[in-house]
Amino acid sequence: MDNQCLILLSKFSVAARKFIGSVNSAKMIRDSHYASDIFQQVDEIGDEELILLSLDLQNVLGMLKLPDIGKETLHEASKEKYVFGARG
Repeated sequence: MDNQCLILLSKFSVAARKFIGSVNSAKMIRDSHYASDIFQQVDEIGDEELILLSLDLQNVLGMLKLPDIGKETLHEASKEKYVFGARG
């Protein structure tokens, strides 16, 4: 685990303490079920800054699940002409 992840984890733990109580940082890293429960509680609270920290931490820990939009959708989107530029 790198230094950036540890800093983000500590920021998240301190911010989450205000809303859901103590968060075990070591257990967040080792136990994915515990981490999922904590992230679910954060989502239910609805605090914007805490949710952003949560998403960043989930991304760093590899727990963030992004929707699969498929290659066809990306290809179609790249074909669309940009019409809101300075030249129109």
